[in-house]
Amino acid sequence: MPEAKSISALVVDDQQTMRAMARLVLKEIGVIDVAVAGSAEAALEQLAARKFSVVISDLNMPGMSGVELAQKIKADPELKSIPVFLATSKAYQDQAGEAVDHFVAKPFMVPDLREAIETHLGALS
Repeated sequence: MPEAKSISALVVDDQQTMRAMARLVLKEIGVIDVAVAGSAEAALEQLAARKFSVVISDLNMPGMSGVELAQKIKADPELKSIPVFLATSKAYQDQAGEAVDHFVAKPFMVPDLREAIETHLGALS
């Protein structure tokens, strides 16, 4: 049973407001180590520098999409164990493919994000 404060999250979204919203929701859950990236490419740079407990990525971003980011993470032996959540509206869930571990609806809601984290990392204390 992990403590929420021991979890590190990387939020990837090209919209600053969505990154800020995700950070607020994660902090409400108790996750205080939250890094953000404005693109999938920037996220890969951060993932090369440090390990995260979870990656939460937007689906539609300029350049590399959230699905393509998930595929790169899952193809990397050092990163493949990190759960990747795709943040999008339910209408786009069919675009995910097998690289995505969980969907999180946008706008972010505490119960949805908590459930996703607990599904993949265990019940939070």
